[in-house]
Amino acid sequence: MRPDTSRTLQGIAINLLTNVIAEVKTPFGQQTVGIAASLAMWIAEETERGADRLVVENGVTREILADGLALAGTARAAVEAAAATPAAPNFRISSLQSENDSLRRGLIALHAAVESDPSADAQSMNERIWAELIESTRRRQFQARIG
Repeated sequence: MRPDTSRTLQGIAINLLTNVIAEVKTPFGQQTVGIAASLAMWIAEETERGADRLVVENGVTREILADGLALAGTARAAVEAAAATPAAPNFRISSLQSENDSLRRGLIALHAAVESDPSADAQSMNERIWAELIESTRRRQFQARIG
């Protein structure tokens, strides 16, 4: 048997909402059960998509760092260091997140550099970075809505 984490957590959430909540007598208790169910659904969703989201984001961020290196100015060392971050050795969320954190430090440095550069190339890179930040936020949005 292979436990399916996402389905298990979804089952827990549904059980909390359909069976447990009716047995809880206080509004505070019912609210607490509802929050627990929501958290279980969100964790189920992130368990399913988390590694893919980070692999995609790390790849896009690496591309931006490579393409923006010439525009980094005084932030060049930070951008180079971030770009030299080794790829995660496995697909564990903790490994991918560590890689992401390092890449994001370089992205922040690059972003600060291009925001203060009035050239057309820098402004184009600034727009590209903002577009990725918006897309990154979309990737993190939860689809599960309870309530």
